[in-house]
Amino acid sequence: MNWGMCVSSHLPGGRLAAQLEALSREGVWLAIVAGTAVVAFLDYHMPAAGMTSVYIVIICGASWGLGAREGYFVAANAAFLSAASAFQDGPLTNPDIIMRVGIRVVAFLFLAATITSFRRSYDRQRFLAHHDPMTRVLNKEAFEQRAQKLIDDAACEGIMLLLIVLDLDDFKSVNSRGGHQAGDEVIRKFAAGLLAARRKEDLVGRIGGDEFSYLTRVASAKEGADVASSLHACLTAVLAKGRYPVTCSLGVQLIAPGGRQTFKQLTHAADFAMYDAKRAGKDRVRSYETERSNEINSPPDTQLIAEYAK
Repeated sequence: MNWGMCVSSHLPGGRLAAQLEALSREGVWLAIVAGTAVVAFLDYHMPAAGMTSVYIVIICGASWGLGAREGYFVAANAAFLSAASAFQDGPLTNPDIIMRVGIRVVAFLFLAATITSFRRSYDRQRFLAHHDPMTRVLNKEAFEQRAQKLIDDAACEGIMLLLIVLDLDDFKSVNSRGGHQAGDEVIRKFAAGLLAARRKEDLVGRIGGDEFSYLTRVASAKEGADVASSLHACLTAVLAKGRYPVTCSLGVQLIAPGGRQTFKQLTHAADFAMYDAKRAGKDRVRSYETERSNEINSPPDTQLIAEYAK
């Protein structure tokens, strides 16, 4: 596990952030409006209670859960509401009014800006913890975790899934001809093609080097075959437009509704199919055949892997 993620998950702030993330925008807005109304009422009728400080919590919640614009809006409103209670002390001169309101506006807006900045840093670090920095797709750990959850949920709900393992053909020759910079360019282009082809609920991850995984829902085996074929055609077109045209091989594993296989077992099957595609001539799609199902728990053909991992 990523060390930063491990530490963050045990901090109170990390758990609080996760709880806030579980709320919808409507839920956050409801809490902000209700909280502001309660604080304004109590502050006006019981000014000695010092309820003004509670606005800090409301502003933090709005800035974190809703965004910068909404945070500034809530902060400005809180500033004027908190200043209104001061008018009960008696008539104030214009300079006093400007001073009291201005100080609150500046302080509350500064608070909103600070929390918004923290939220952006939090989002950036969270993204980097779950995504491959070069391709912007999920990293191996994040993909495996989310894929296993999706597989478990699909098994309970009777949903069919399609797991695809994708690998570039003769990728080492690209590095040999153009260096690692050329290889990175091809991988980024390949990943961009995957992201462009995926649906919102699909999972795309970089498993390592030039190997990627793709997990999606399908309604039938035929649709699964069509999805794999269409994805291969799309990626082939994307790769052909690059400065270093290469091809890709796809290994496909259909996950039947109610299946209880683990992600690693299913990945093994898709890997086997992908290496089978390379052995058959590369630049093609192969599915894991039913008659091989008894081989899922055994390691793939190491000689075959060594030959085509070059």
